[in-house]
Amino acid sequence: MRNSVLSSKRAWLLVAAMAMVLALVAACSSDGDDSSGSTPAGSTAGQQQPAAADAPQSASGSTSAPSAAAPAPTAVAASSAPTSSGSEPKITRVIIGNPAPSSEGNNPNIELGPLTTFQIGPTFEYLIGYDPATGDLVPQLAESWSVEPDGISTRFILRKGVQFHNGWGEFTAADVVFTHGQIVREDSLHAISRRYKLATIEVINDHEIVFKLSRANAEALKQISEQVGGLEIESAANFAESGLPNLTTSPLAGTGAYQFKERIQGQKVVFQRVPYDHWRYTPDFPELEYRWMGEASTRLAALLTDEVHITQLPEDLIPQAEADGMKLISGALSGQRVFLSFKGVYLDSKTACGYRHCDSPFLDRNVRQALNRAVNRDELNTAFFGGKGQKMVMNHIPPTASYWNTDWDRDFDANWGFNPTAARALLAESGYNDDNPLEVGVEVTTHTQYGQSADVLEIIAGYWNDIGVKANLLTIDSATNRANTRAFKYKDHVGFAATASFDIQGWRVYNSHVVPRGGSLELINTGALIDQLQAEMDSAKQNVLLRQIGDMAFNEYMGIYLYWIPAQLVINPNFVASYNFPGSLSAIWTHYELLKAN
Repeated sequence: MRNSVLSSKRAWLLVAAMAMVLALVAACSSDGDDSSGSTPAGSTAGQQQPAAADAPQSASGSTSAPSAAAPAPTAVAASSAPTSSGSEPKITRVIIGNPAPSSEGNNPNIELGPLTTFQIGPTFEYLIGYDPATGDLVPQLAESWSVEPDGISTRFILRKGVQFHNGWGEFTAADVVFTHGQIVREDSLHAISRRYKLATIEVINDHEIVFKLSRANAEALKQISEQVGGLEIESAANFAESGLPNLTTSPLAGTGAYQFKERIQGQKVVFQRVPYDHWRYTPDFPELEYRWMGEASTRLAALLTDEVHITQLPEDLIPQAEADGMKLISGALSGQRVFLSFKGVYLDSKTACGYRHCDSPFLDRNVRQALNRAVNRDELNTAFFGGKGQKMVMNHIPPTASYWNTDWDRDFDANWGFNPTAARALLAESGYNDDNPLEVGVEVTTHTQYGQSADVLEIIAGYWNDIGVKANLLTIDSATNRANTRAFKYKDHVGFAATASFDIQGWRVYNSHVVPRGGSLELINTGALIDQLQAEMDSAKQNVLLRQIGDMAFNEYMGIYLYWIPAQLVINPNFVASYNFPGSLSAIWTHYELLKAN
């Protein structure tokens, strides 16, 4: 279906959107959000103060951790000293009300994945952590790592003296080998098991290993890090004695500052602080609980009655929570984002121009800039994002990145900002006018992570009509559209995209010739740098290349950049003083050392 957007309809959509409040849901909650019915809220916060571990429950679906003598405290270097706010919490157990994950499990490396592992995440640590303020990779169970002379393998020096829960001994290389072996099992359902099968682990000694890859993979370190969520280190000794866990047994021992206490399927998972000085940090709250609550209204009611202390709420319920004294907080790191992609410029060395469609209008830089300058981002933000969208100055690279170029911020409005007059002049310079209008196809689709994407696309098509572009609204069956996209059939289409990918992955997926392809702009000059980035294993050199790609992308107008969407939580400040959570790519619930008691 092809038609043009009427200005009256656009005005109506904007007014309607301003009267509605969009539920902006963080990337992690899209996995399993509202997948279960309302869960009983249970006891109030004042009752959640057990003096000792609950007795094991024998009923099906309930799991309790075994009791064991605590290992001796581990000495740590001053730089790794446990952190604590020093506050005495008003409550023993902090309760998080959250939609249930799409699947429950106690085995992170076989039956879970990056979007579902959060349910037992507090018990585990990773070889590589990430800085909650910048997103940079930092040492965790590995003290350091370095690229081997072959350029594709990585040597890890493992931290000594770290203890597993419940007396299962010290963390060593054997536990890394075991954990990796779980992910690559034939019966593993882990989302990125296939990529782990490209790696083998050579053990040098108990505290030194080499990750050997079959080919260079610049994304490898982030894929095994806390940032993405994968390779949660489990105790090999625990497995040797107890076998694989299931929903009626405890997970294998981890090394986190919280250890598993109990699970009641469909209702909750409870953790307790380890009974010794953790090598990295000491949580403020003695216990932590995830309570599964599918309905947003149930979570709000539980928050207002002190039955939960932290939760996620849609935009239309947040004002009610704030009016009752609750506090809205946002993640420090941007992950989720929305933008429009140019579909039609695909690298092809067999053609004279180097691209599949030599007549694609998106090969013209003026066209790409003009389409950006016609978009009123402030108006869209107010109408469809509640004013909370953070203007996207650069795609794939979060503003907190250590290699961020502040020139992008300085120059964005002058080069990308709303200016219909400048947009018309750019089109005229390329030969487009009323007698020869630029024609583009706008794919009107409803995105699974953003229900009002179709309205946004219609409004943007109206902006383009205002500068003389013939913006045709296209409604295409999703299966047909996907097949045509993968076959590179489109040369003048624009599509909506929402993602939470990290920087290296984002450039590969959306702007390179590496599969999956067809969904966005591929340029020869940026493509060469992206290829170089994909083969670079050194983090410092990756950052240099990412900065270069960003500089080039800024000048090339490689998409219609819209907004970063902040991850948001609502806390009860009577019990939780602050939680400067990062809001990671795969889960909000990380970095419990930042959860401070009141």
